[in-house]
Amino acid sequence: MPEVPLPDAFEWARYPWGPAVRCRALASVADHCFTTRAPALGPEPLAPGDGWHSVARSIGVPPRFIVRLRQVHGTSVATLRRHEVFPPDAPDWSVADIAASDDPGLALAVRVADCLPILLADAKSGAVAAVHAGWRGTAAGAVQVAVEALRASFGTVPGDIVAAIGPGIGPCCYRVGADVREAFESAGRWDGLVRVWFSAEPPLAALRGIPGSDPSVASSHPSQFFDMWTANADQLHRAGLPRRQIHTARVCTSCHRDTFHSYRVDGAGAGRMVGVIRVKDK
Repeated sequence: MPEVPLPDAFEWARYPWGPAVRCRALASVADHCFTTRAPALGPEPLAPGDGWHSVARSIGVPPRFIVRLRQVHGTSVATLRRHEVFPPDAPDWSVADIAASDDPGLALAVRVADCLPILLADAKSGAVAAVHAGWRGTAAGAVQVAVEALRASFGTVPGDIVAAIGPGIGPCCYRVGADVREAFESAGRWDGLVRVWFSAEPPLAALRGIPGSDPSVASSHPSQFFDMWTANADQLHRAGLPRRQIHTARVCTSCHRDTFHSYRVDGAGAGRMVGVIRVKDK
């Protein structure tokens, strides 16, 4: 599996189960990683020796304490506090796309295959959050919801948060229909940023061609290219994070499909990676 070039803020880490991406600044605050095609991480229940067991052990928790959400492309938050029973008694507690916790005994995970895994950590309190952000979550401001959840539940000051935006489909390859841009415009909260996030032509060259069919074929409106990396970084900044504390891997899962899973490339048969984070033991 090729290890693709990373910006200076990120590095490759090697685990017994394979390579993973880490953010250097976030590593000093929270244990975390963004996995690649290895190990296999399915939606099935935990089984001895599976990929979930491998990731859990590598990040320092028993497998039963790796938090797996039932993601629905929304902005619901699963808040898991230290000293509370895990898992919670509520039957629907895991239906969420954001998890937040101050418990070092838990590891929070979000599953992706083109969507963005975004990890946040409070440099002062140590509280962490994991966010699954596709275009729907981005339009709804999922990262801003996560920042507010950390503030409301753990007293986090946004200026103390370090954020890492992991590998996901880039503006080189993320061709979308006019309905996607309309969803951002109708949200009525992004002012002039929408024109920055969407463009008629890809701002970067796609290394292996643009995946999927052109949405304009089935519509009277031209397709657009969406920069989900920049959109989430801008939203984090609006939520109060200094730019210097927002780190974006800028690695396209479609361009580097030999290393990462891509739903746009592989369709329904695509595997999944995770962004996983845990409060550091003190």
